[in-house]
Amino acid sequence: MDSIEKYVKSLDWITVALSGMDDMLDPVMGVRDWDDAVCVDFKGRMVASIDGPYTMRLVLKSALVHAATDVVVKGARPVFALDTLVGSKPDLEAMIESLRIQAEALKIPLIGGNTLFEDSEARCSIAVIGELVIKNPIRDSGAKTGDIICLFGEPLWGERKERMDKAKILFDAWFTALVKVEINSAKDVTKGGLVSVVYEMEEKSGRKFWLNEKLPYPLARNLDNFIVTLDAGEFKKLESIALKKKCRIEKIGVVE
Repeated sequence: MDSIEKYVKSLDWITVALSGMDDMLDPVMGVRDWDDAVCVDFKGRMVASIDGPYTMRLVLKSALVHAATDVVVKGARPVFALDTLVGSKPDLEAMIESLRIQAEALKIPLIGGNTLFEDSEARCSIAVIGELVIKNPIRDSGAKTGDIICLFGEPLWGERKERMDKAKILFDAWFTALVKVEINSAKDVTKGGLVSVVYEMEEKSGRKFWLNEKLPYPLARNLDNFIVTLDAGEFKKLESIALKKKCRIEKIGVVE
């Protein structure tokens, strides 16, 4: 029947393309089950975020990274991801292949999702679910008077491999720092760049962020690294970890 071909058999290739994802996580119910939901063992607090819809251009470069930073910056290690894809079959094949490569590089298995064949602009949304590795999530509203404001990590620009390499350095250094450094607030620098992110953090914390006159990056460009506020002593600890991990860190201002 046409409906069986359209809604079942036409998607079989996705199971094959992503079959290796289950090996990364060994879920109770994952890609190989091809069921209506996934099931994963969890031990502690869960942090989840969904982002998109991304354009195909971004999906082919680093959409999984951008979706993951919302979870990582809160202090959670990504456990798995889910996607929603729409587009023609050639576009879907290209996006799934890129997401597979990104998932393997970042060790964030993509174990479920939803796919719609449609002759329209190819788009993708991604949900990332992580396990909190510290007691409480790091909020974007916790800045304190006297905090140093810094940027942590390289901007995630460049081609796909370059972005993956930068993201791995950022994530590794961040998770090392989380158990050694007291961070008052943090946020990934995404939509709207520093202009939007700083405004939001100021509004939520009720404090003024004073940025240096000369900044290393354009104010309105997405960087996908982290803006962090913390006191001077903790900044020195973070700076030391960044140096050891070869992760870029730059002091860009202070909180009033």
